Amino acid sequence: MGPIILAGSLIILGPHFCLDRALIDNSLRTEYKEEPQEPIKVDDKLVLQFYRGPKSWTLVFIEPDGTTCIVNAGQGWDLNKS
Repeated sequence: MGPIILAGSLIILGPHFCLDRALIDNSLRTEYKEEPQEPIKVDDKLVLQFYRGPKSWTLVFIEPDGTTCIVNAGQGWDLNKS
């Protein structure tokens, strides 16, 4: 997969770790205690989904066929910090 440019500012480069949506969703929920946040529809073909947990976060994109790819992940996302 080549670069995907979103909203003119975010560039996602491939390749990514991709699996069926249900497998990634289950793994993030059970292994990392991450819960999905409100999805962001980029266009007719791509949805971004953040998962947020007590100690970590993950950003995935979801293709129309349900293929879900991990774009980035990290630790320490605190929405209460200003």
